[in-house]
Amino acid sequence: MNARAAVAAMTAYTLELHEAEIKLNQNESPYDFPLKAEILASLASQPWNRYPDFESSTLRNALATAYGFKPENILVGNGSNELLAAAIGAFVGPGTPVVFPRPTFALYEKLVTIAGGLPIAIDFDSSTGFLPLDAMLRELAPGAVAIVCSPNNPTGSVLPPGGLKSLLATGATVLFDRAYGDFALDELPPLDDRLVTFSTFSKAWGLAALRVGWLASTAATCREIRKVKLPYSLNTLSEAIAALALQQRSIRDANVARTIAERERMLARMRANPAIDVFPTRANFIAFRTHATFDYFFEHGILIRKTVLDGVLRVSVGARDENDRFLAALESLT
Repeated sequence: MNARAAVAAMTAYTLELHEAEIKLNQNESPYDFPLKAEILASLASQPWNRYPDFESSTLRNALATAYGFKPENILVGNGSNELLAAAIGAFVGPGTPVVFPRPTFALYEKLVTIAGGLPIAIDFDSSTGFLPLDAMLRELAPGAVAIVCSPNNPTGSVLPPGGLKSLLATGATVLFDRAYGDFALDELPPLDDRLVTFSTFSKAWGLAALRVGWLASTAATCREIRKVKLPYSLNTLSEAIAALALQQRSIRDANVARTIAERERMLARMRANPAIDVFPTRANFIAFRTHATFDYFFEHGILIRKTVLDGVLRVSVGARDENDRFLAALESLT
């Protein structure tokens, strides 16, 4: 069987499978979620022979309460990736112009290509700390779609102040991925028919293993995305645990505060090292350029991430002892 030409020309989204003592390659929280035994005990009565709630009402109601929305403003799914795919399926068709910065999360372009859209990648200078808003605005018009991750993966760059408002003023639909927004201390933006905001429990909440994502938009926009979204995509246990986690907001807040403090400590040490060039970041990771390679850190028992930028690596902000191991390896460079 022959795949479609556009699919055949693509490469799969993959992750190099390595194991190391220190794992700082996937922007995960280094802090495991507490209260696991208590939460799991409370779920023992859940029937496993029945499908999950078709409407995911428990979690959608919990999110609405936590963030000041109504349940009809929220959809939940198997990670924000699934919801991004559904939104792109709803708003991108053959020839739809889709504008996004480059480099950014590689899955965006793949999903746009699968939908038949026209990817328009805007290269930018990651050293500024800002995404290329002006260049994106020049490419946008009513009927187009913008995809923006702020803070951006893998650079840590953010939209300039007023960036979302400017993007929406073009008449384009904006898919706004705020997977790392908690670490920038950003608030959720107001609802708009042409704005879809994606969030996740995988980063600041320390619940990556659950694969729970959610989106927020107007009720009308959510109805359109729901037509494309797969049913029953979130399992009963993940939904229940995420809903219970929302009752423990202090856990997320503590994770964010510790991560930001460690990020700033790492940045100060790294900027003092003349052997590396550090990019500004407001995420839970740091991109940096150095002559050292992925293999150098791997040989020191530290797993970090390669990027598509020449000579640029990305390290997640881990726990203090993990970060110290990374910094020691970095500072031993000559």
